[in-house]
Amino acid sequence: MGAGLPDWGGLLGSLIEKAETDHSISGDKAEDCRELAADSNKFLMLAQEMKEILGVEFKTVIEDVFGNPNLKPTPAHELLISLKNNRFIITTNYDMLIEQAFAASGEFRQGYKYYEAHALQRDLYKRSFFLLKAHGDAKTAPEHIILTDKDYRRILYKEPGYQSALQSIFTMYSVIFLGSSLQDPELRLLLNYINAAFPEGGIPHYALMTTDQIGDTERGRWKKDYNMRIIPISSDNNYEDLNRFLNFLKEVDAE
Repeated sequence: MGAGLPDWGGLLGSLIEKAETDHSISGDKAEDCRELAADSNKFLMLAQEMKEILGVEFKTVIEDVFGNPNLKPTPAHELLISLKNNRFIITTNYDMLIEQAFAASGEFRQGYKYYEAHALQRDLYKRSFFLLKAHGDAKTAPEHIILTDKDYRRILYKEPGYQSALQSIFTMYSVIFLGSSLQDPELRLLLNYINAAFPEGGIPHYALMTTDQIGDTERGRWKKDYNMRIIPISSDNNYEDLNRFLNFLKEVDAE
């Protein structure tokens, strides 16, 4: 969002607006959809509805929003790609901002998509750095992004190689979550699987979350249930704490 991209509600609003402009839905239907877009529990269902209504135009909206050539990486993107001891970067975002940040630094990085598990597994075996676009990207295959209920069912149950690679990543390495609400259905299922496999506690993971997103009780449950340490940050000054944290990692990286 710091680069000017929409959140979930904003994206759904763009899809609704497109459908209304194209006269694919009535004004009453559009208002009903906007009410659903205000409820985070209805996001996936509404996304499925809009994808079916828009048809081929769904792809157009995704390309226009996330493939905008005027989008530029933020300082957080630049700090992230500067961490030399990263084993990998995983993003569920559809944009190309991480690839652009690498290109600006003189490196070329093309992200694997969830359906390229063979290449992902090869780099895991070789312990080579990789970038994983876990839910696809808007530039190379906007029609294959993961956004709806059906999309999540497909990635959870029809991509066994990808799921196997994710399980390997989360059982071999500590993962730091930046800008994630930890509510992604795929992530929750994965963490539950790992918790069942290692009930005494596996490798610790970490997540930066704002203090208004999570309280002490929930923070304690994440640690007990998933071995996930929540690092509280402030949302002040456009989430400046995020950049401070990445700068800290960069300093540690250099030692």
